Amino acid sequence: MKNRVIRVSPSIIATNYKNNETLLQSLEKIEKAGANCVHLDIMDGKFVPNTTFDYTFVDKIRDKTNLLLDVHLMVQRPEEVIDKYAKAGADIISVHYEACKDVYSALKKIKTKNIVAGLAINPETPVLKIKDILESGLVDLVLVMSVHPGASGQSFIPGMAEKVAEVRELSRKVFIEIDGGVNTKNAKMLRAMGVNIIVSGSCIFNSKNMKKTINQLKGKGLLYHIREFLDI
Repeated sequence: MKNRVIRVSPSIIATNYKNNETLLQSLEKIEKAGANCVHLDIMDGKFVPNTTFDYTFVDKIRDKTNLLLDVHLMVQRPEEVIDKYAKAGADIISVHYEACKDVYSALKKIKTKNIVAGLAINPETPVLKIKDILESGLVDLVLVMSVHPGASGQSFIPGMAEKVAEVRELSRKVFIEIDGGVNTKNAKMLRAMGVNIIVSGSCIFNSKNMKKTINQLKGKGLLYHIREFLDI
């Protein structure tokens, strides 16, 4: 994992995404700043108290950006809507372990669509709960929630970095994504624990220099830029 590439997936709910002009500007800005994905938090008001948008939003932005569409289903019985998000153009679909009636069937359905299959776990869910699922080979990505799902702008919950390390210990093959309260200060620790994809909302969208912030989240600091300049 020494040469692991860190990817950044800005969470669009940290913007005024309901305003079409703001949405398109935000997508353009993060793409130019070096983001790899756009994180789409789908909330149904049932699995989590809040609501955001649905598959029609995913379909709306599919041809508006070259970024990978990183769909995070915070909904009850996600297996019932996977087809809609696949058809809308999702590149990654993550379902919650806690929300699935049959998690194996949900993951199988995602993989049949030739889409990255993600399994999200809440802060209180022990990593050992998903051990057998990881061993099944159905999981491409584990999304570790470092806040309680359902709202943007929360603080990082202590101990979640160690949880990332637990997932990495169970599998060297899966991608690990972290979501919630991630900033340029705690990102270094998370990278060291084995994270591959960093989700961040307000840290990116509230920054004065978006490109610099995304590079810092990726671990591309001064030394990186010196090496890039010298081509070494």
